[in-house]
Amino acid sequence: MLRVFLGVVVAGLCTLTTTCVAQEFRVYTTVYDVNAGNQPVSRSLTLWHAGKIYDLILSHGEVTILEPSQRRCSIINSDKGVRTSVDFDELKHLLEVAEERLSQQIQMLESKPNSSKDFVNHLRFQLHPQFTKQYDAQQHRLFLDSKPLTYEVRGEEGVQPEAVEAYLNYADWACRLNFVLHPQPVFPTARLELNQQIRKLKLFPVEVQLRAKFDKPLQLKAKHELSWNLDANDRSKIQHWESLMKDIKTQPLTLPEYQRAAISQTTARVR
Repeated sequence: MLRVFLGVVVAGLCTLTTTCVAQEFRVYTTVYDVNAGNQPVSRSLTLWHAGKIYDLILSHGEVTILEPSQRRCSIINSDKGVRTSVDFDELKHLLEVAEERLSQQIQMLESKPNSSKDFVNHLRFQLHPQFTKQYDAQQHRLFLDSKPLTYEVRGEEGVQPEAVEAYLNYADWACRLNFVLHPQPVFPTARLELNQQIRKLKLFPVEVQLRAKFDKPLQLKAKHELSWNLDANDRSKIQHWESLMKDIKTQPLTLPEYQRAAISQTTARVR
């Protein structure tokens, strides 16, 4: 459940100016479980370079490469020696199929007199999340509130618009991909709505907290360390990942095959 619907938090943020280069930057993300005494639950490194986004789950050897110009995502698991690819249209189709199934489930439950109204409303929220919105312009804080789910975002103004859009585009597709790769009890619609509200405010999110009231209470906080420069180690990682994509020893799999071979709930994390 952790990987799909929380936004990112930037902590220890470097000085942001309108002269930064949006096409090349890095974000180091740490996610904390607030209910467990702020225990870290995941760490990741995301690099923007040459029109691609490289996203590494540090503890599991899994790298996702998003190529917006090609409308494609590639995933490599170096520990397993396998890789797969999926295009954006296929991701959308898979989500549409999942949404149709959920819609049918809702209709079936509504037809039964003994169905829990709260549970049906919870499922309906998955398809069409409705939030009460508040924005504190002085503190650059955005609040999206609903009965089952609340987001609190602290943003940074004055960041280059191209960087904000590049980050949010990545967050949108990562949200969709994570739901498909790691089936979740919560659809990506709520997170996509959060991203859209951040877009409207032209903010770069520097802190995001999630409070959820589903089967059990959940409170997560994500923090990022952001830099507008890639170092030699970052560039070495990119070269290594690109070589793995071309290496004949890296076995190409279909998406379902990859899920069976390399995916487990322990890789689920927050974006």
